Amino acid sequence: MSAINLFPTTIWQDPATPTNYDPAQLEVQAALKHIKDNNDLENVSYIYRDAGERKTDYYTEGHFISDQLIEKHGMENLEARIYEAVDRYARFVEWTALAAEPDPVIPNTAKGKWKIMNSWINIAEKNVSHDFHAHPGYTIAGVYYFRVSDEQGGISWNNPNPLIYNAGFPEGRTSPQCIEFIPEDGDILLFPAWLQHGTHKNTTDEERISIAFNVNYIPSEIK
Repeated sequence: MSAINLFPTTIWQDPATPTNYDPAQLEVQAALKHIKDNNDLENVSYIYRDAGERKTDYYTEGHFISDQLIEKHGMENLEARIYEAVDRYARFVEWTALAAEPDPVIPNTAKGKWKIMNSWINIAEKNVSHDFHAHPGYTIAGVYYFRVSDEQGGISWNNPNPLIYNAGFPEGRTSPQCIEFIPEDGDILLFPAWLQHGTHKNTTDEERISIAFNVNYIPSEIK
């Protein structure tokens, strides 16, 4: 007897190392100080109350995210970490688009590069959570965690098979409707941008801080 788990959705956890932890954390710390000192909410998520009030009209118009936090604040160390993590993720799942041999359905785009399309900071105050959502139009979504804990609320992903919410079976240990994960400070989490995700409520007086971003693969030549 054996179980065969079909169609898994791989989430990539890329933890910090003693070498790259401080450089990235210091970059985020400097950006956060600038934001708070100057009330500069241009690249702050709407879950932060003041930013949400300013961006109400922007989001209701349905624009793609144009925030460029990493670029604006020159976060070279965090940027390098993201690209390294994305490359490891794509290689681990053996993404068909990067295969050496052409695929009859998915074009081979082995010549190209990853590009961070946008990035922003999430500042979650006490009692703030983030509703489930996805990032359509992008390939990989990711989060860098500056400050997070169980009490501040981790990240949750919904089961991408919508039929399980109606049929029920086999909802359970091997195929739950939702999974919560508590990352560590300095972690980068990567997942398909189409995967619905959200956060639990921050129950502490300390803000949960993370940097979110979307990444696309830009082919230089399509075979």
